[in-house]
Amino acid sequence: MFMTTRSEKRFPLIECNYHSATLSGYRSRCAKPTAPSFLNISRPYFQKEARQDFFGEAILFAILVVAATVPMVSGAYAIIQLCRAFGAL
Repeated sequence: MFMTTRSEKRFPLIECNYHSATLSGYRSRCAKPTAPSFLNISRPYFQKEARQDFFGEAILFAILVVAATVPMVSGAYAIIQLCRAFGAL
């Protein structure tokens, strides 16, 4: 530990010849996005290709909904029967 008086305090040396860097080609305007938006990318797909596959996919979706509904109805019926069986005890 150093014991110094007020007049003996040392401050760090400062470089007085510092110059900030300049960017010659820099302009302070906002940058515009160069990539096209998602809507512009997907628009041709939905105009041409998606229309051809829509009906086939809609039919397949309906078949899947029916196939998923049948086991749910069957399970609900089984739970109702189980509740009736426990109620009869």
